[in-house]
Amino acid sequence: MSVSSNLLPDAVADLETGITGWTAGANTTLFQSTRFWVGAKSLGMTATAAGTVSATTTNRVAVTAGAAYTAYAYFVNLVAASGRTATVTVSWYAASTGGTAISSSTSAATTLANATTWNTPPPILIATAPAGAAFAAVTVTVTGLTAGAQVASDGIALGPPNVFATSILDYNTAGCEVSTSGWTAGTNATISRTSTVSYEGWWSLQITATAAGDTMASLTSRVPVAPGTEYSAFTHVQPPASGLSFIVGIAWYDGTGTLISTTSYTHTPASGGWSRQGVSGRAPSGAATADLILRPQAAAGGQVWLCDQSAILTVPNTGALIDFATSSAEVGTDGWVISGGTLTQTHEQVYGDYYSYKLVADGTGADMTMTLGTLVPVTPAQAYQFAPKVILPGFTQTYVAELEWLDATGEIIRTTSIEWNNSKHVVGWSGSTTADIAPDGSVNLRVRWRRRAPVAGETWYLDGVTVAPGGLAALAVPTADSTAVLLTLQGLTLSGQTHWGLWRVTSDGVRTPLRGYSGDTDSVTTASDRSAITDYEAPLGTELTYILKTWTTAVNDGWYYRTPPITLPTREDSGVVIKDPVLPARNTVATASTLPDWQRQARQSVNSVRGRARPIIISDVRASRTGTLVVSTETDDDVTALWWTLETGNTLFLQWPADWGLNDIYVQVGDVTESRVSTYAGHRDRSWSIALTEVDRPIGALVGDASRTWQTVRDGNATFSDVFAGANNWLDVFTGVRGS
Repeated sequence: MSVSSNLLPDAVADLETGITGWTAGANTTLFQSTRFWVGAKSLGMTATAAGTVSATTTNRVAVTAGAAYTAYAYFVNLVAASGRTATVTVSWYAASTGGTAISSSTSAATTLANATTWNTPPPILIATAPAGAAFAAVTVTVTGLTAGAQVASDGIALGPPNVFATSILDYNTAGCEVSTSGWTAGTNATISRTSTVSYEGWWSLQITATAAGDTMASLTSRVPVAPGTEYSAFTHVQPPASGLSFIVGIAWYDGTGTLISTTSYTHTPASGGWSRQGVSGRAPSGAATADLILRPQAAAGGQVWLCDQSAILTVPNTGALIDFATSSAEVGTDGWVISGGTLTQTHEQVYGDYYSYKLVADGTGADMTMTLGTLVPVTPAQAYQFAPKVILPGFTQTYVAELEWLDATGEIIRTTSIEWNNSKHVVGWSGSTTADIAPDGSVNLRVRWRRRAPVAGETWYLDGVTVAPGGLAALAVPTADSTAVLLTLQGLTLSGQTHWGLWRVTSDGVRTPLRGYSGDTDSVTTASDRSAITDYEAPLGTELTYILKTWTTAVNDGWYYRTPPITLPTREDSGVVIKDPVLPARNTVATASTLPDWQRQARQSVNSVRGRARPIIISDVRASRTGTLVVSTETDDDVTALWWTLETGNTLFLQWPADWGLNDIYVQVGDVTESRVSTYAGHRDRSWSIALTEVDRPIGALVGDASRTWQTVRDGNATFSDVFAGANNWLDVFTGVRGS
């Protein structure tokens, strides 16, 4: 019995500063009593004549029509007397002042003890604000006083009941604070309530076994549920002895009241105190209502089990691919397989609810692993994430999160693993998200948490384990012509990160940011969770990986992902790939006839000195390479394509077949000569002499996209007027720089 927040001001509820917040009822004089339940004062009431005394809050408090409220107050006789009863009443109003009450709700009467001790349990009211109610006032009443007799009240409250926020059980059913009307005795059981022991408030449900064996209590009225929605249900249990089983179940019924199925879990609660025991499940197809089943397994007749604060909660739909019982530890440990240690539920450390997973190493020298007991179905090319919350034994320990991708036969295609630690020295729970994209041919995913060779007794806690689509990942695939790598990025907004970066890593470990549409991708402001970019400068014939990072304040303070290796095929003919790094739509291929004879001009001056045989030479670094590349074309289309590439004067990027032993090179093109191979006018073959000067990688962002086609233009525009809007020429339409 409690409220989540008391709507009555402190001065009105505990009377420490006076009694001005209360108005005396008929036959009543108010005073500030020095007797108290809390604090040092209370509300004293003196009877003018024999009969009833009462007091009402002077100011009304705001309430919401249709919402449930709890009210209670503690009472005491200032002089011992018998025959007195106390109640609490809430009157509901449409306005803050004036008018008459819409209605009122009064608690059951509590008989005050013939003593001067505070009466417990106090009278308790649970009521729903009626339609039209916007304000409420509280009245405390005591009957049976003689003239001049005095009583006092303290710890007065009105507010929302202290029930689980998303529970679909009402407060009285949850804790029997008013009655046991929410429960029905089943097989081999009687039910009652007791105020001797409770988990919350004053009362708890008491289930007494009439004989040894299975006993049962269930809801008097089933609650509505939605098919396909996941629910968790639990109660707090105090068993009569240790080693006894207690089953919690959810029974699913269709619209006609016919039982569809039951989801249950068997617990062995510890004796000597309260523990939370629960179950979770997804409402089956056709389910309309559900019943909460509590089934103590009594060892003998007369055994008494106590239950309190029962609840049925809707599990939020987070897109998780494992059920609530497996991700949260709230039901048990059945969803996981442990090796190298022990796995138990614990209340020692809790991330979200009541329990977490506790792992204790056995010290055998083997790795301690916690493996998901079921496989998760996956779809190739979709990203998936494994994200447990963890408490480490200290700041230096590390653990590994693993994702095993399995084909239809159960064979492992690839294993993704990342080592994590508490690098920021967070005290308590820290998070980690390991994500990867399901490879081609994958059907299922197995996730595993691993601690390598821990010492005996090393203790870890896990909770809030997520296995779901998403996470930071990048898919790298060759473009249709296999001359570039297309990367699709996802999870860029994970944990609210505001920047991302993408780098190409070659086999020698060199990292190079990609050329993006706003410059190099070493720091890009995050605009959406997904993005795509093509690496037109990716080397051919060599193994590449790509590193994707996201962060908010510093590049190394966020999330990290590295793609599996990818190798673009090298050309097996004599083709030289000629690329415009800034305008990839102009990329082309030409057949090399003669490779350049590279020259590197000396930068020096020779100065003869009078009287000396040897000159003084002043030199600088040697100039970059220069040479002439000779290529050939066969068709008019080849000629057009090559001129299209050369005529901008932009810096170009040349890529050679891998077996030529040449490094890719950025060049500036000088004079170009197009020569006819034959004097016959109809012969289309041409020979090209292209003067080259080696230069550094050019600055600048990508313009356009080599994959842009007329279909792209058509898909993005309803009419030709839309195509030309904002376009100055056909080049703008072709590249997509202006227009669409």
